[in-house]
Amino acid sequence: MSPAQQVLDYQREIDENQKQIREMVTESCCDIAAGKGRDCNEFFEELEKRYSNDRI
Repeated sequence: MSPAQQVLDYQREIDENQKQIREMVTESCCDIAAGKGRDCNEFFEELEKRYSNDRI
């Protein structure tokens, strides 16, 4: 596989991961608004811990 193809494949994978993350966050926010699941502060604290040290 050529380096250019590898870069394109990698970018597609990143785009798909970002899409899935956005969908999960949206779903969780809807659940919180509907009173299901956990407290919104707990939710956002977990997100902050998870992604604060990652490069985005």
